[in-house]
This record gives sequence, C-alpha cells and structure tokens, in this order.
Amino acid sequence: MDASRNRTELERIFATQREGTREQVSRSYEERMDLLGRLGRIFEQHRDELVDAVAADFGIRSRYETILLDLMLGISEIKFARRNLKTWLRPRRVKTDIFGLPGSSRLVPQPLGVVGVLGTWNYPLGTIFVGAAGALAAGNRVIAKPSEVSANAAEASERLVRRYFAEEEFAIVQGGPDMAQAMTALPFDHILFTGSPAVGRKVYEAAAANLTPVTLELGGKCPAIVGKGASLAQVCESLVFGKLLNAGQTCIAADYAFVHVDQMESFVAALRAQVAKCYPNAASNPDFTSIINDRQFARLQGLLDDAEAKGATVLNLSDNGDGTLPERHRIVPLAVLDVTDDMAMMQDEIFGPILPIMPYRSEDELIRYVNRHERPLALYYFGDESEERRKIISETHAGGVTLNGTVMHVFQRRLPFGGIGQSGIGAYTGVASFERFTHYKPVFSQPKLSLLGQLLPPYSSKTEGLLNIFEKIL
Repeated sequence: MDASRNRTELERIFATQREGTREQVSRSYEERMDLLGRLGRIFEQHRDELVDAVAADFGIRSRYETILLDLMLGISEIKFARRNLKTWLRPRRVKTDIFGLPGSSRLVPQPLGVVGVLGTWNYPLGTIFVGAAGALAAGNRVIAKPSEVSANAAEASERLVRRYFAEEEFAIVQGGPDMAQAMTALPFDHILFTGSPAVGRKVYEAAAANLTPVTLELGGKCPAIVGKGASLAQVCESLVFGKLLNAGQTCIAADYAFVHVDQMESFVAALRAQVAKCYPNAASNPDFTSIINDRQFARLQGLLDDAEAKGATVLNLSDNGDGTLPERHRIVPLAVLDVTDDMAMMQDEIFGPILPIMPYRSEDELIRYVNRHERPLALYYFGDESEERRKIISETHAGGVTLNGTVMHVFQRRLPFGGIGQSGIGAYTGVASFERFTHYKPVFSQPKLSLLGQLLPPYSSKTEGLLNIFEKIL
C-alpha cells in the first residue's frame, strides 16, 4: 500500500475511533476487562509467532530475551491492570474546603479518548503493547504504529490485532517516517512515543499544533557507578546482564561505567570473566543478539573508529581481534578505556555492546560529571548503604534508579517508568499508565444549604466580617 493510501486509511480509522469517543465517552469495568483479556490472548496463544517475527528482524535474537523483555513486560502489564482495575475505577473522594461545606468533592476517572502509540525497533512488541495495555485499561481507543525497521514484528502485530480487535477499539497502522508524521499531525487526545531525543523533538513540535499532550520515552547516556566497596564479581554479573541484553540496544542499558581508579584493572578482569561465563564465543553465540541492520552497525563502527583515532583503547572482552563482524551484523562485547568527552561515543547514546569505563577518585568528581551532561533515563549505583550512595541519589538527576543491579526498576509495576529532561517527558507502566491515560474529572456536589447563601449580593459589613473569618481559618 502506498504512502497516500496508508495516510487515508489512518485518517479513516482515526475518524472512526474519535466518533466512538463521542458516542461512548467511557467504558464499563467489564468492557475494559474484555479488552485486556483479548490483548493477553495475543501473547498467550501466539508466542512462537511473535518470537520468530522479532528474530527475523534482528537476524539473531535470543528467544528468551524476546520473551523476557517484549512479551513478559506486556503480560505483566495486562495482569497487573486486570488485578487492580476495579480499585482504579473508583471515584476518589477528596476533602472539601470551607467555601464548599457541607458539600462533597470527588475525582471521577474518565478515558482521554483516542491515544496514539509510536513504538521503536529495539523492543518492537513491548514499546507498542505495554502502552496500549495501559491506554485500554483506562478505557481509551488506541492507534499504534510500530517501527518500520522491525518490519516482521510490525506485520505480525498488525495481523494479530486485526484478529482480536475491532478497528474502533485498537488498530495498528504500518509505514515509515511519513506515517509517523501523519499520526503526530492528528488531534489525538494523547501520544506516547518511544525513540530518540531527535525524533522526540519532532513529535513534540507536531503534537503542540493540536495541543496534544505527549509522553516521550527517549534515552540518554545512563551511568553505572561502581562504589569502591562493591563486590566486583557481583557488579559485573548485573552489569553484563543489563548492558548486553539485546546486545546493548536498550534505552536503559548502562552507557558507561565509573570505576574507582584503584580498581580499574580488577574491574576489567572481572568484566571479562563474566562475559566469558554468559556469552562464550560471543561472535557465534545464539544467545547474543545481532545489531539490527547495516545502518546501526555502521554507526557503532563509526563510534569505535572515532574513539581509537582520538586515543582510546578498545578491549575485546570475548576473544581476539577487533570484535566487529559486519557480515553477521555482530559486535562482540567491547570495553573502551582512556575515553574523553570529545569522542562521539561520550556525546551520543551508544545503543550497542560497547562500554566505556572511566576512572574516578571521589563521589564529588563523578557527581559533577553526571550533572554537567544531559539527564539520563536511568542511573545505577553499586555499593552498600553509605553517605556516598545517599549523596549520589540525592545530588544527581535520573529518570529511574536501580541500586546494586541494572534495568530491574522497569519491571516494577508500582514504579513509574519515564525520563527527565533530555531523556523524556512523563512516565507510564503499571498504575502510572492508568493515570497517564486517564482524566480525573473534578466533581463538586453542592448541598441545598451552604455558605454561599451568606455571600450573595448586596454586600455589607456582614459580608466583610464573614470573609475575615474565612481568611483566618483557610
């Protein structure tokens, strides 16, 4: 289907969904549970189909990583919403201020309307269906566009959503940047975008024309800070897991590591040992994911070339050689020493299995470094409870934090997931998703007898006396 037909189809579906929000503003508990149940059946009954589609996009991607980070995140979102939906739907009673007494006040949750979801290629199922689950739980209608880079996953997603949902409930549209531009030009009631800061700016600008609120899940250079007293074996166990999931093509992967100057050599040795344990023969290991395409491979190769030209030392943590295999779209785990701020890999998010390692001498030094740069989507600290840890948490910004581990905060349904500053706007997942895609309508119920009667014109000295009393007890 050509671009113009794609856009026409998108506009038709949007018009259908928008009209549906005019005819039925909200949805019952039973309707929402049904929507979530059908979404869950996509994961439960078509697991292998979805896993195979993602693998076809990457060339090599561990089925276990797809299950863990695409499917299980979606399943946990759905199950959490179904368990808590009845509670979330209850109106919230709030205290009534003096001018309203003896009336009552409450917040009534209502859907926003039509929500647009723009996903990305690194987790092509999770970035579509996790957001969709929250929007459907909140009673909205949803139109989602997967990334065209992960074309097989996009095709499978569209086919299955068509099978389980009417298009006025949930629809997936496909296309390239032109389709993304067409979506952001429509007056959605909310847009959820996952991707790079550069594209996020374009989404934000386009949405502003319609005053459409946005949630932008972007990225950034997420630091991992290794406290001097931390066990290096335990640090590297968590760091290798979080950094090398999806071959580092993860927005919350540790982008660089700070290690005390006295432990640099020991840290590199521990890192090498853990890579050997998790990914023996990484160049051909079926559990180690490939880089998604030529463009991303060339970008990563460019970061390495630039760093080496400026004096960095690149260490192959898996084997000998430079660790880059263009014919397989593979880059083995690499560490980079002697990095400086003028290197491209220290300016841009790496998004690959490459870990710069930087020495530090004091927490003040690394706090200054983190704070001088854009605010990261995640920060990781390894070490026991200490003044250093407390200071780093309180004196640095980050979208989220995991202590003595990596990436695990994203699995916590009661913790919102989102960025700050350059790394994003707003948060979602779990209860935060329901709240993000819900309008809590304020409703005040005024009684027949109220203080208002004492404040009606004509005004007098009695009115002034009452206002003086109110002012003192507010």
